[in-house]
Amino acid sequence: MIQVTNTNSQLKITSSTLIEYYKYETFKGISWALDSKGYYVVINFIANDKNNSLRLYMSDIDNQVSWTDTVTGVSQAVNDISGWIASTGTVNPVGEQRSPNFNRLSGTSSIISPSVNRISFSSVGTANALVNGVVLKPGETINFDAGDPTNYFPPNNFSYNTTTPGAELIVVWID
Repeated sequence: MIQVTNTNSQLKITSSTLIEYYKYETFKGISWALDSKGYYVVINFIANDKNNSLRLYMSDIDNQVSWTDTVTGVSQAVNDISGWIASTGTVNPVGEQRSPNFNRLSGTSSIISPSVNRISFSSVGTANALVNGVVLKPGETINFDAGDPTNYFPPNNFSYNTTTPGAELIVVWID
């Protein structure tokens, strides 16, 4: 069985003779999920990619009586851990605020002028559009991600052309 506690402003997990500590400032996000084993808390970390996360199954935890293997129990676990993080005054150090942007483009040709962290182009028209001079056929979507939240693609790096009759793009980006 596993014991989960808030110790020295860190998440402490004890299992048999193994003790692990996780610094709250390394947390990227906390949520819950359900699979065939039951409900579990998912903690993603800043330094890890999307495939690496800490999973805490409610059925394995024996020291938190309100953390049951139910929606209510796993929600309580997420709320409790979030409260532990807040009580330490930890602020997620991942960069500055970002701005989401959305444009529906048709009959125009131009450049996305700001530096962007992530950008997505979806061809939603009936004719081909161009993105950086490459054909994007109707129904196709391409995504670009600069990786780390502090990385950016340079300004004026993404061009588009929807001047062909029927060409239409939805462009979404984070700057």
